[in-house]
Amino acid sequence: MHRPLQRLLLGVWILSLSACGFALRGGDVISSQFSSIQLISQQPNSEFSRLLRRSLDVSDVAVELVESIEPVASQALLSIGDERVVSRPVTVNPRARAAQYEMRLSVEIALGRGDQILIEPETLFVERTYFEDIENISGNREEVEIIAAEMRRELVNQLMRRLQAAGG
Repeated sequence: MHRPLQRLLLGVWILSLSACGFALRGGDVISSQFSSIQLISQQPNSEFSRLLRRSLDVSDVAVELVESIEPVASQALLSIGDERVVSRPVTVNPRARAAQYEMRLSVEIALGRGDQILIEPETLFVERTYFEDIENISGNREEVEIIAAEMRRELVNQLMRRLQAAGG
């Protein structure tokens, strides 16, 4: 008797999730409007550029790295500026040393096709705060690297959602 009730509740829960439009992130593919993209990156060998190319490949978008603007009327041109990381102290400890930092990762993007501008030049950014342990300097460096890697992935996801919105 207990088992059928669980199945019924599970079924109702699944139906309510599908009815509200819930979908897992990352499963959607960029619109077929972008079968290929020319990519101009200020830092083509950076971790951000590598993650972006991988995300575009997973979305079945052919990526052509170009060094100068070569507009092709039928092909989208995605321009990526320098990745900027800014870190600033937010709080201080009783010893007058920074205890908490705010890190901001930003990148400027623009998207066009021929003479048409699909995404005006804009800055995408991600912010995080973290605590610094003055007793564990090497652990702090590792934590900052992990946080920066997570922020890059989130920034790439933000850019992919922006491309999806521009293409749809």
